[in-house]
Amino acid sequence: MRFVLSFFLFVLAAPLSAQVSIHAYVDKTVLGDAETLAFTLEISGDLNELGAIQPPDASGLVLTQSTPILRSQVITNGEEHLTLRWLYRPQRTGQAEILSARIPVGGRILETDPISIEVIPQSQRSAPRASRSQPSLGPKPDPPSAAAGDLFVRAKPSSRSLVPGQQVVVDYVLYVRPQLRPRRSQVMGTWDAEGFWREELDVPDRDTYPRPVTIGGEEYDAVTLRRMALFPTRTGRLEIGEMTFEVELARTSRPSNPFGPLFSPFTSRFSTEDVTAPALTLTSEALPAGAPESFGGAVGQFGMAAFTDREDVAAGDPIQLTVELRGTGNIATLAPPEIEVPPEFDQFDPRQERRINRQTASPSGTKTFTFTLVPRGGGSFEIPPVEWTYYNPERGSYQTLRSSAFPVEVSGPVASSALIPEATPSDPSVPLGLMTEAIWLRARTPRHVSALVLFGGFALPLLALLGLVAVRRIGDRRADVSVEALALRAHPEARKQLKEAHKALGDASAFYAAIELAFLAFLTDRLGTPVNGLPRTTLQATLAERGISTETRQAVVTFLAECEQAQYAPGIAGGMDVPLGVQKAAAEQASLLFAAVDDEADEADEVAA
Repeated sequence: MRFVLSFFLFVLAAPLSAQVSIHAYVDKTVLGDAETLAFTLEISGDLNELGAIQPPDASGLVLTQSTPILRSQVITNGEEHLTLRWLYRPQRTGQAEILSARIPVGGRILETDPISIEVIPQSQRSAPRASRSQPSLGPKPDPPSAAAGDLFVRAKPSSRSLVPGQQVVVDYVLYVRPQLRPRRSQVMGTWDAEGFWREELDVPDRDTYPRPVTIGGEEYDAVTLRRMALFPTRTGRLEIGEMTFEVELARTSRPSNPFGPLFSPFTSRFSTEDVTAPALTLTSEALPAGAPESFGGAVGQFGMAAFTDREDVAAGDPIQLTVELRGTGNIATLAPPEIEVPPEFDQFDPRQERRINRQTASPSGTKTFTFTLVPRGGGSFEIPPVEWTYYNPERGSYQTLRSSAFPVEVSGPVASSALIPEATPSDPSVPLGLMTEAIWLRARTPRHVSALVLFGGFALPLLALLGLVAVRRIGDRRADVSVEALALRAHPEARKQLKEAHKALGDASAFYAAIELAFLAFLTDRLGTPVNGLPRTTLQATLAERGISTETRQAVVTFLAECEQAQYAPGIAGGMDVPLGVQKAAAEQASLLFAAVDDEADEADEVAA
């Protein structure tokens, strides 16, 4: 009865404990005092109730920035996987420690184990460290059965000679005698793979079950415990450190009994043993010379598709140029291709998405870059072909992929030459570098600015301005009208884009980009002149000419500045999204401004008539 009750409680508790799992590791446990340490946190399972995640505190180390340098969220086999990475730098030599990370999930807190770090002078760090396992470059022979014992574990790389960025898959395989049955395993301590970028892979079900092998004339069962894709980040001899597993085993007392399998639950003893995979040393050689200009460091086998979402567009409306890179390699680090656009177009930094298949022996995936291009004026244009180069280690050569050109027909008045940036002034008497026209440009926010301070600073004055606008222009006659109803007065195309922006709620960068484009499209149609790319002073002057009040003009400029900052603020690119409530408030602000500008423009038109 006690056994049945215990089993019943275990079955009930297992789904709860399996909802969310966490794993933390560092890229090195011995750190030079001039180096940085990468701390990675992996969270898997049902992440719907995941709360805000903060980097763990440290002793003897200081966080370089609160925003993660990596945030990756993928879905594999129906399960979500979130990866966060922060950088720390040492404050002094000696012992240091990454303290426990506290992860809020629903009403409970999950904690990681602290990680001890040794900080040594950089002069000592540059010397090669002796390996306890004495790794060799060549393939190791099978260990004799007498030395191997009943069980051992090996790290098996797919290749030992690489170039920077080339993928190598490492399998950690446990070998056990037939009378042993491994039930579960877990990694003990930390793992050192300095000089590598790492991606955790799924182990196929067929490899998690024991399969018979013969080693040194002895029979063993092999089970794959772990699979990882590693990508060297530099040249030279690179060491993959030892990895120790704690393995729980069921040991059959009478392996020669032919009826043993029928009664194994009653004739087995359980024990836990630690086994260590020896360290490996791989060689990373430099890439060959002569790389094309379009090479950005990608190594593997890839294909490319590039396309635009439209060929006919009105001046001031956005065009999306999408470039998809797919294949095998380090998908996470692929850099976007350099694209060229006509000088009459504004080009914004691309939105990036990635999908990785972690269930194959050689992981593959797709990385998508979506560029937003906005023409300032009408005419017939052609966006030049997109070129992107990668190094193919199988062929030992660089491969360049090239798309076709993209014709675009833009309706509307031709953009003024004053709004088109020139490489050099047309007047030779004007010194080079002297700005003769203030062109509105996008610039990234410095990464040291706190995202919360940024949005808080914009939100308070903007809400105050919007309050004045709403009181002045809406009044009691609109008191019973919702914000959504006010938005219906906007131009139909802008209203459509505003609805599309609502679909992006939750993805801050995409949401603010869509809101900004919808608002600029509305202003362009309502004012009868392209406004995208105008300096803020020129935009305010244009609004004033159409009878828009000072309060509303200031609210418009402040709102556009908030959208601009939100797309490129630290935390958006690094992965820390703006709270959903703040995004919804921005959508309501856009609706109010739509109504205010529309009302004031109507009043000005009536007065002029």
